[in-house]
Amino acid sequence: MTDAYGTMVDPANGAVKASLSGDKLNFTYGKAKTTVELVKTANPNRNLKPAVSAKKGPKEVASTRKHSGSSKNWNAAHRYGTETSSNRWTSGVLTLATQLWEPRNLSLETNDWQQVGPVMEGLAVNGGWAYSSWYRSAAASDQLKGNIVAFNMKKLNKYQAQYLSPRSYLYKKLSFGKFKSYSQNVKVSPYLRLGHGQSLGASSKYIYVLANENKLPGGASNGFYSEEILQLKKSGLTINKVWSIRVDVGSSGRYFYNAAFAGDNTMYGVFHNAAFGRYEFWRLNLVNNRWQVSQVTVTQSHFVKQQAGSSPVQGFSVSGSNMYLAFNNLIFKLQTDGTYQKTWKHVSNREIEGLASDGSQLYAQLAQRGEILSGRW
Repeated sequence: MTDAYGTMVDPANGAVKASLSGDKLNFTYGKAKTTVELVKTANPNRNLKPAVSAKKGPKEVASTRKHSGSSKNWNAAHRYGTETSSNRWTSGVLTLATQLWEPRNLSLETNDWQQVGPVMEGLAVNGGWAYSSWYRSAAASDQLKGNIVAFNMKKLNKYQAQYLSPRSYLYKKLSFGKFKSYSQNVKVSPYLRLGHGQSLGASSKYIYVLANENKLPGGASNGFYSEEILQLKKSGLTINKVWSIRVDVGSSGRYFYNAAFAGDNTMYGVFHNAAFGRYEFWRLNLVNNRWQVSQVTVTQSHFVKQQAGSSPVQGFSVSGSNMYLAFNNLIFKLQTDGTYQKTWKHVSNREIEGLASDGSQLYAQLAQRGEILSGRW
């Protein structure tokens, strides 16, 4: 929401008022008003008891020791300057190469919650556009609020897109015509509750986000907690619908730290069942405006060697009959029935923060500086 001058309104300052009347949720800010319709439905995912045979998974692999580095110029000595060359990493038949170097920020820095960037998390790709969740800091990503930023990769030079920045020594390198053209091929959503931001999807009309928490209260992982699915309009990256979901299994729950969307009506949620040494993949379908579990598959493996029981899945994508899981520099390919296929290891010394796929085309989001990679297997 913006005021009469187009300035964004701080959602935490109490100026926006909300009131509930029946199934109508009314918001007001001064003379501005809007109403949201609430639809209450019974949870179709209660007391589930899926009987699933686990597929044999891969032997645990050690993640690359160095995975929190940065690109060449992403440091104070180089004023977090632009990168001027591409990267290329090959593992087996999969080569990942630089598709786009992203700007550091798309707003004034040190502007508190209004700052867009420089921490990028998830990734979705559709129709040549890449969609990523951006936060002002790593701590802000834990606070679950940020922006969706969209890039039309077909219209942006993979190096010059970095000049779309509030720093004068960068944006002055673009002519006004080029700046205008590039600006028309970049979109920024309002400030939204995106969760940890690694669970994105894109269809021909909408962007989807599973707004989850990567750090549940008290460190709990199996509790009965709800999550929200956001459907955003592609045109302005504004919210069209919000659903609340919760999956209950006997005396425990299934909270999805990572999820992927396949079209408009299907979501896959990942659950690491550490007690049984396996990963569960839950497919939910949108039926009569409710997200309902339709299939569960299991792969017997931790995939990566565990550290204090943690499983740092940092990217998940589904395309056709294939699923992809990313852990730092590792990418695992599986079938949607849980059958393990292969492992790829690209030693970039930087974290993969998100995955997207389209057929045999894979995309990965790297951290520090934000870099979108693409390749085919």
